[in-house]
Amino acid sequence: MNSYMPKRVLVIAPHCDDEAYGMGGTILKLRSAGVEVFCAVVVCGDLRFEHTGTVITREERISEFAAVMRRLGCEGTVLGFKQETRMDQVPIGDVVTAVEKVQDEFRADTWYMIGPSFHQDHRVVFEAAQAAARPTRKSYPGKIYRYELPTYSGNAREWNFTAHIYEDISGHLEDKLAACGLYKSQIRPTGMLSLDAIRRFAQTRGFESQCEAAECFEVVRIIR
Repeated sequence: MNSYMPKRVLVIAPHCDDEAYGMGGTILKLRSAGVEVFCAVVVCGDLRFEHTGTVITREERISEFAAVMRRLGCEGTVLGFKQETRMDQVPIGDVVTAVEKVQDEFRADTWYMIGPSFHQDHRVVFEAAQAAARPTRKSYPGKIYRYELPTYSGNAREWNFTAHIYEDISGHLEDKLAACGLYKSQIRPTGMLSLDAIRRFAQTRGFESQCEAAECFEVVRIIR
């Protein structure tokens, strides 16, 4: 970690699992350095998986999230939105207000947030977080970064992710995978959201940055 070490980090995730898949290693690294980390999941509802026909309830998913927070050693909350895959039907002002409330209570100096993607919930959360982080508010983060997901490889060109920062998570990769594995309802046996793919994705980013494993971030704003 560099000399501009954050003190209080807010991680904003559209769904239960995005925070672990996207930056679980960095969360572990921040916690090992004594940084306070708080994860806010925006939407969580009952979810039916089209590939299996099974249904996982909001309560079950929140239970998984709580177990992951314990594994990562940080605190977190799930906001009250239950419109899974339908956040584009929610007034965006309501989402902005909810994110603002989390910031006002936690007062983070640094945010890690999702970027826009083919998933409509991600686009809504991205836009709402951008609005909630505006520097005209009384409480706002001086640093904002976007984290990436393995599924971003399917993004359209206008939603491309640009890797500005490589965070070496070599010493935390196994613990990240253990945390991801606690999302038993979400992890896939194969494909982009399998533990094998998450491992290989981190190793690929590590190859690019001359380390064993890495997570990448795009700079949105840095105020010094």
